[in-house]
Amino acid sequence: MNPHPAKRDKGGEDAATVTETFIALADGVGGWADSGVDPAKYSRQLCKNIQHLIMFDGGARYMCNPRALCIEAAELTKEVGSSTCVIASLDKEAPVLYTSNLGDSGYLLVRKEEDNLVTVFSSVEQTHGFNFPYQIGTSGDDPIKADTQVHNIDHNDILIVGTDGLFDNLYDEKIIELLSPFVRGQAALEDPNLVADVIAKEAEKFSRDPYYVSPFAKSARE
Repeated sequence: MNPHPAKRDKGGEDAATVTETFIALADGVGGWADSGVDPAKYSRQLCKNIQHLIMFDGGARYMCNPRALCIEAAELTKEVGSSTCVIASLDKEAPVLYTSNLGDSGYLLVRKEEDNLVTVFSSVEQTHGFNFPYQIGTSGDDPIKADTQVHNIDHNDILIVGTDGLFDNLYDEKIIELLSPFVRGQAALEDPNLVADVIAKEAEKFSRDPYYVSPFAKSARE
C-alpha cells in the first residue's frame, strides 16, 4: 500500500484483503470527493465484507468463483461511493488460479522460463471511456460484468495485483525488469512484501516524471 502523497494522511483511498488463498483489491473512485464523499469508505467496507465472507469456510464457497464473492460483498456494502475490484483465488486442491476483475485495477501473471521471466497473462481494463472505469457501488455497474479468467499455474509463478496507480505508470516489461533481481533458484521470491514495495515506489517515481510517456499518457493520446 503506497497511497498518493496527497492522501497519505488518511491512509489512501484503496483497500485490500489478503489470505492464504485469496487476494482482493478495491480502488475507491476519487471522483466522489467532489461530492463531499470520502472514496476510502466504500473500498474499505467492500474489502471488510469480502474478508467476512471468506472467514465462514475459509473461502471454499468462492474458491472457484471469485466473481460470486465480489457480487455478494457488493450487496452487503451500503456506504455511498464506488470502487473497482479485482479478486484472485488459488485452488487448494489443484494448480489453478481463478480471477474476477471489474474496472481498471488488474493483475499480471509471470513465469520463469529458463533464464527469463515471461508474461503468462496481463489483464485488460474495463472502461466506459478514457479514465472512466467500470465500478461497483452507488449508481455503479452490475458486478456480474466482471471479467473472469481461469489460469493453469506452475510452482513459483508470480502474481502481481495492483490498482491503476501501478498499471497506469509502469508497463508490464518494467514490472518484470523490477522482479528479475529478486528471483532466486526456481523463481521463488524471498520477500514478497519488499518486492511489492519496490514496484509501488517505482510506479510513484515515474508518475512524477513530466517527460515520461506512461501507459496512462499513451492511452490519453490514443
